[in-house]
Amino acid sequence: MRTFQMLTTVAVLATASGAALAHAWDAGERQGNTPKLYDANNELVGIVIDAPGGAVSDGGVIMNVKGAPVFVSFALEKAPDGSQSASKLRWSGVSPSYSGANCTGTPYIPYALGPLRPAAIERKGAKAVLHVAKDEHSQYVSIRSQDYGNDCGNFVEQGDFPAWVVGESLDLTARFPEPLHVGR
Repeated sequence: MRTFQMLTTVAVLATASGAALAHAWDAGERQGNTPKLYDANNELVGIVIDAPGGAVSDGGVIMNVKGAPVFVSFALEKAPDGSQSASKLRWSGVSPSYSGANCTGTPYIPYALGPLRPAAIERKGAKAVLHVAKDEHSQYVSIRSQDYGNDCGNFVEQGDFPAWVVGESLDLTARFPEPLHVGR
């Protein structure tokens, strides 16, 4: 009986050790296959995550902007005819609202994607600037226009709308030039 208990104990320990080693190897393998975002210079930007982006993004990375965790999104590049690249990406996300007509004046962040610090990406030609909200509540501000990616729309009715005030800005295309791409 004692021999049976000892053999059973050895078998259980061997099985548990094997399972633990297999799990550790498998976890390392998964980590090694994690998709990562790289810029045009092949510099690592961050680990790709899928997050709510709707029509404005295909995914993103989480960046630390002066201590604030920010979801920074990207989308597949589009050609003038509307076709999309299979692998080339560009910075794309929530676009800012503005205090002036024709997307001029002070930029504001109109809404947030997810639980991280609200942010918006302002595109002017090939330049993409990330605007990050101050660490405070949204407030009612006078909004006169909204950037819709490649088009600016003036509001017919002027009024105050809830938005976040910009606290920090980062020139994304200077720091991480486009086109971006996903690799391992």
